[in-house]
Amino acid sequence: MPDDLDIRSSGAAAIDTSSLRSAADAGRALANRLRCMDASLDIAAGFIASVPGLRAAREVQYELAREARRVDQLAEDCERLAAALDQSADLYELVEVHAAWRLSQHGEAELAALESRAGVLGARLWGVSGSAAAFDMLVRTGAFGDGDSGGALRMQAALGAGLVGGAWAAPFGFALVAGVQLAAARASDIRANAMRVPAASAPPSPAISAGVTTTPLRRMAAAPVAGFADAGKRLSGPEGTRIRVERYTMPRGGREWVVYVTGTQSVAFDGPEPFDMRSNLALYAGQDAAASAAVRAALADAGVRPGEPVHAVAHSQGAMAAGLLARESEYDVRTLVTFGAPTTDPLPPDVTAVTIRHTDDPVAALAGSSPAADRGAPGGFVAERMADPLPGLHDVTMPAHALSSYVATGALLDASADPRVRGIDALWDRLGRADAVQATDYGARRVSRADAGAGAGGAG
Repeated sequence: MPDDLDIRSSGAAAIDTSSLRSAADAGRALANRLRCMDASLDIAAGFIASVPGLRAAREVQYELAREARRVDQLAEDCERLAAALDQSADLYELVEVHAAWRLSQHGEAELAALESRAGVLGARLWGVSGSAAAFDMLVRTGAFGDGDSGGALRMQAALGAGLVGGAWAAPFGFALVAGVQLAAARASDIRANAMRVPAASAPPSPAISAGVTTTPLRRMAAAPVAGFADAGKRLSGPEGTRIRVERYTMPRGGREWVVYVTGTQSVAFDGPEPFDMRSNLALYAGQDAAASAAVRAALADAGVRPGEPVHAVAHSQGAMAAGLLARESEYDVRTLVTFGAPTTDPLPPDVTAVTIRHTDDPVAALAGSSPAADRGAPGGFVAERMADPLPGLHDVTMPAHALSSYVATGALLDASADPRVRGIDALWDRLGRADAVQATDYGARRVSRADAGAGAGGAG
């Protein structure tokens, strides 16, 4: 199984370039001190070697020479680290200069100063001349973090089509994925424009909420969730389960909650299943849907009170419903872990977002590139990998989007030493100390007008 995880931070982060350069200066100063120690050790080794006929002196000489080499290597490491810190400071400053240049409204003098500084930074970073070349290198090197989010998917589609239909079919597969991505990019722009209104000013639709019912299917004691793979497994509940709500009774009497939201269950556009294509389209457009209404209904039935921390784990369509929940003010969502989300919209600054997606997942490709800013709290991150690198007929089942594939990626995250991943351990550890955990599985149903009418008639 491929373990080439690409993990990068999400959420807004403030980078102090002055601190980076100060750290680089400290690294160089330490390297100079180590060089002085290296020289002293060499002198001592030479002095001892000059003692005639003393076997022990030769052994001490060898030991001193070995330590001198170690100190020399440490000095080189410090110098490399200092150079990397300087380069990072230049890169972050160039990004800031580019942003200021794009937003500048203070006349030609300020623009000229920004362009001059960009030219200096570009020359130091890449040896290019002029601000235009420096800004172009920012895009070419992927410094803005956008990247080519669909490159792996397009290549796999081309190879798969070629294997199935011959060489003539490869361009068709490539073009098909490119077309889907183009449409997704256009839809993302429309969705972003529609979502400029703060979520708090657009409450959930009463009509949609009234048209959905949730039913507790089973309640049971449960073990605390213990990591990303375990969380992913809990999304696959018994038959009929759409939402799982876990109540954590904490040692000091407070309560925390974890809600798990499933993905699409029907490709129909109408019918009793709330997690269908109609909900998909509404949620993708940033609107309330039967699926998101079902999540709110399950939390209300479970007894979640205002201010109690809620942590959401979701797959596919469920990720969009959970994201909408995090943007609303009805529940205090603190953490959002998504697998294969079709959208990666902005989140409030107090929501820690963990976005797990596969580069060869067509559904995740609908989200485009995950933004580096506005994606919740600084502790969040994005984790990507190619889940199914070998193309073939099986790709029609979208194995890279399967929950089982994401559970496997969750296991890789659990084993990762990346400090951003390990930063989420505080959540698992805190929930693990709960005095009791009760889980409730919920079914959900969209109520048709005919059903509502029949219920009203029976009640009368």
